[in-house]
Amino acid sequence: MTVMPSPVDPTAAGTGMPRPAPVAVPAAEPAGKKGKKNKKGKEVAADGTEQPKKKKTKLIIGVVVVLALVGLKEKGMFIKPHYSAAHPAPAGMIYPLPTTSPFTVTTADGHMVQTNVALQLTTAANQKKLATDEPAIENAVIQVLGSDTYSTLLSPAGRTQAQQAILARVQAILGPSEGSPQVTQVLFTGTFVLQ
Repeated sequence: MTVMPSPVDPTAAGTGMPRPAPVAVPAAEPAGKKGKKNKKGKEVAADGTEQPKKKKTKLIIGVVVVLALVGLKEKGMFIKPHYSAAHPAPAGMIYPLPTTSPFTVTTADGHMVQTNVALQLTTAANQKKLATDEPAIENAVIQVLGSDTYSTLLSPAGRTQAQQAILARVQAILGPSEGSPQVTQVLFTGTFVLQ
């Protein structure tokens, strides 16, 4: 410890007052010199407190950062449900097509079919993609109904086949979302008129 005089020395100015007591300033340790070690081998400061090891602190920080990064990467796996064929997505809303009027299509043998079509969506369905792909979906409905004949669409089995063909095309257009098809069923709603 080094003793330094007070910055103001009144006796030097000739005032005749006594000089204040010197102020004690601790001496700085030389650069690069490590502190003393206690019996356990840990560094000890001049006041006797243990100093934490820098390597251990860096290791803990590194582990925390790695765990945080892995957690962020896997966050979607834990928060969003992921569906598969064994665990399909539950049914969501029914989406009517087209939104303005029923489909009127000429069949392959010259007859006419008029019907409303709705899609049974899953909860995993992407509404924005569905809205942007709606013209392609409507085209798929027209192509399937237009390729069938009057006699095929007249029977319940024929209408079911048409629904399955439309479903396959719609699923191909939309693709899966979160591991599950976005559409699970095609429904003929309202009326189904054949002429």
